[in-house]
Amino acid sequence: MVLYKVRVSTGTNLGSETKDWVSVTLVGTKGSSPQTWFDNWGPDFYVGADSEYEIQCTQDLGDILLIQITKKTMLLIQDSWYCNFIQVTSPQGEIYNFPVYQWIEGTVEVREGKGITAPEDTLSDHRKKELEERQKSYRWKEYEPEMPHCLDVNSTHDLETNSQFSFLKRALFYSRATVMAVEQRLKGYSTSKESWESLEDIKKVFGFNRHEMIEYIIEHWKEDAFFGYQFLNGLNPNLIRKCAKIPPNFPVTQDMVARSLGHGTTLTEELKKGTIYIADYRILDGISGGWINKVQQYITAPICLLHITPQKELIPLAIQLSQTPGPETPIFLPCDSEWDWILAKTWVRNSHFHVHQAVAHLLRTHLLAEVFALATFRHLPTCHPLYKLLIPHMRYTFNINTLAREDLISKDGIFDKAIGLGRQGLIELCQRGMEVLTYSFLCLPEDLEDRDVCSLPNYYYRDDGLEIWAAIESFVSNIVDFYYLKDESVQEDYELQGWIKDIFTEGFLSQESSGIPSSFDTALELKKFLTMVIFTVSAQHAAVNNGQYRNGAWMPNFPSSMRKPPPRSKGMTHLEDYLDTLPAINTTCSIIGTGYVLSAPPGDAVALGNYPNEYFTEKEPQQFIQDFQDRLNKISKKIVKRNCSLPIGYQNMYPPEVENSVSI
Repeated sequence: MVLYKVRVSTGTNLGSETKDWVSVTLVGTKGSSPQTWFDNWGPDFYVGADSEYEIQCTQDLGDILLIQITKKTMLLIQDSWYCNFIQVTSPQGEIYNFPVYQWIEGTVEVREGKGITAPEDTLSDHRKKELEERQKSYRWKEYEPEMPHCLDVNSTHDLETNSQFSFLKRALFYSRATVMAVEQRLKGYSTSKESWESLEDIKKVFGFNRHEMIEYIIEHWKEDAFFGYQFLNGLNPNLIRKCAKIPPNFPVTQDMVARSLGHGTTLTEELKKGTIYIADYRILDGISGGWINKVQQYITAPICLLHITPQKELIPLAIQLSQTPGPETPIFLPCDSEWDWILAKTWVRNSHFHVHQAVAHLLRTHLLAEVFALATFRHLPTCHPLYKLLIPHMRYTFNINTLAREDLISKDGIFDKAIGLGRQGLIELCQRGMEVLTYSFLCLPEDLEDRDVCSLPNYYYRDDGLEIWAAIESFVSNIVDFYYLKDESVQEDYELQGWIKDIFTEGFLSQESSGIPSSFDTALELKKFLTMVIFTVSAQHAAVNNGQYRNGAWMPNFPSSMRKPPPRSKGMTHLEDYLDTLPAINTTCSIIGTGYVLSAPPGDAVALGNYPNEYFTEKEPQQFIQDFQDRLNKISKKIVKRNCSLPIGYQNMYPPEVENSVSI
């Protein structure tokens, strides 16, 4: 008899255990073992169990290629079991690792852990069968025309077990939402459709979670320097660009800005020096506002001109609240009356809110993350090295996006009731964003060059983002070089080519103008795309998500709707008019509460570069992971040191707070 030792690890999360029977069959190059049911003395597969068993065979099985795991239900109630990994030791002492990391229901086959591409694999039929089964479960569907396609499910209940939130994450998510809703209802805010009586009253909404950033914003939100700072380090820091020439539809003159620029210079000179920047919201032009509390909401498409001062502060010079200049479209200036200027800046912040939510956050991170995840499940089997690379960056993405389609962006959902665009406007803005979305825009170094913002001072999003991009790029390059020894290996990997083709077709709707590749010819092309994917679903998502509550809790700084049209003349705005323009009390509560739930720590987050599930079993990729983690640690220390010297630190891309995936 030949004896194989088998080590079985059960998950540590609540509910991972099972009381059912579990068997394992070994499949090797020289034959298969008998199906062996595991049963030690006492409980076997409890939470965190790490148990050892034996399998007896009549002959040596050769190299172990895969294992078959079967769970036989003992009770009438389905009792899923989460298995971390299984390790097999042969009679000769050879160790075979099988990364399972999934819920087991019925029978599952798991390949040995070494990454292998299709052209090199002798078990091509097994790969094909695995993908055929996956493609039945993970299907594409059109959510709305001219938007990236998504997973074909109607609710989170339809998701595969392995795609659902953990018990802890689900409990925290819904408990926070409940606590927030109960507190607001007890205060009487969630049902009031009235205007706020004073700015001071708004502070009472977010008593459930105060933060130093919120306190800073309350104190500084009216200041021009902080208004400019948010283009660099607030939510959606990818909109501002250098202005080489004043647009013809924005007739700003030297006389208008002379006071702000100061003596000894002119607008023309500052344009030549490269100190003038612009934020243009033309993507909003012509979109109609929705209705909230049966009241029409208003949308505008402002243009804002900004200047880098000798003190290296970015300050606004002029704001026009429309794309069409004229007598009823005044250009607002810092020298105007206090509330005229504050209202003009608030309109810009409102427009920034809409572009952030629809384009920067929903489209660019959430919807694309789902595209990358769905293509991965459909085209890369578990033994594929790029599946092993990408799967940690797909964690919970299907669940959070399905939940968003159910509750956030659905008809009569939270956004339909709490943002000025309404659902239809949100969809239209997403569609417009899709028309102009390019590969270069998704690649941070190219985007920064295109917007000509590489020399902007105090642009911490750029500084942190470039370092993280470079760290991801180095990690990805090591992985690609290890598994693809030449460009021909990339070209011949038909699973990989199917993956990128699916992304191009279903995600980017075959738009060649996007610049997204539909195939890969070189390893260099593959490295760039994989870097973009991981950066998008981790660091970029963190940049536009993590500060939602901190930046928006003080509602006047980031209002979700405006209840009056933009002013057509100057000198007509007072505090009462301003309060009547801002969102009503119940709208404020709804959007602040949503921001709190969506950006609060999820409880079971996995930070960028951490891979508790060891899909890679070879020592070389494991060393690449360690190198990646070491580099991220250095970046983290650098950010901590920098933030200590700032009035308010930039935390959104601090690696320990950047999740591996879009999971919230």
